[in-house]
Amino acid sequence: MAAKKKDDSDAYIAFGVILFIPFLIFAWRHYSRLKRVFAANASSQRIFDTASLWYPLGVGGGITIVSAYLIFWFAHWQWYFSIVLVPCIGLLCLYLGHQVARWLAATYFGVLVDPLQDRVLLPCDMASYGVADYLSFRFLQDMGTVDSIPLSGITKITREAGKSLYVHGAFGSRAMTFTNKQKRDECIAAIESASRRSIRAGGFE
Repeated sequence: MAAKKKDDSDAYIAFGVILFIPFLIFAWRHYSRLKRVFAANASSQRIFDTASLWYPLGVGGGITIVSAYLIFWFAHWQWYFSIVLVPCIGLLCLYLGHQVARWLAATYFGVLVDPLQDRVLLPCDMASYGVADYLSFRFLQDMGTVDSIPLSGITKITREAGKSLYVHGAFGSRAMTFTNKQKRDECIAAIESASRRSIRAGGFE
């Protein structure tokens, strides 16, 4: 009995590792696409925060573990349950893993300040989403997308009491969150130095 449990555990771990490979492939492909579509140039500056990758990586790992467990568990059910439930669970987990992989790629892409194209690119800010957006799963659809705001349209930058900053202008406001104040201030300096006009930096440290 103990040997059987060990064999099942080893098979489960191996299956989970296999499932995690497509997640990494999805993330790399989306990151490569973002770099190609939003190519950097000599005058642009990219601010990326590698420590912020742990959160999407953890979510992706969690989805992989749960997916492997559910598929492995339902596969031992009666065959008429397995042929229906296993493919459905597999497709659902594949979609969720794909979207989280896009989120991981966009997080690694970070913020791109591009004065040549008069734009600031940043991961999609979902703070303004309402209940309807979450009930309609819009947050899943937008996960991994990149927002573009006009650099010349930024009128003010505010620092939150923490590691976040907000840029304001005719486009509204957008939030950027980092894992430390150094990265936050690096982003502020990049925007201010690239802007064609003065920006008031305020808020709290």
